[in-house]
Amino acid sequence: MPTYNLGTLTITEHDAEKLTIALGIPENRFEQLVEMARSAWAFEDTISERIEWLAERLSGSELVFALVFLGRYWGGTSAED
Repeated sequence: MPTYNLGTLTITEHDAEKLTIALGIPENRFEQLVEMARSAWAFEDTISERIEWLAERLSGSELVFALVFLGRYWGGTSAED
């Protein structure tokens, strides 16, 4: 079962269903949005470029959701530095 750590909140697969319902995001998009955040992190050089990359591809709740995950990747690298 996938687990996503968002700092003070950990989302498991069961919680993911509740989260996607609350945000109005189809459940089948959850993994795609997480993967898009990973892609933005991997393919762009600065945080601004990463945000712009996501904003060009997503909108609304999906964009906010992907930005949360992007923030976790950014926070994870800052903690390692």
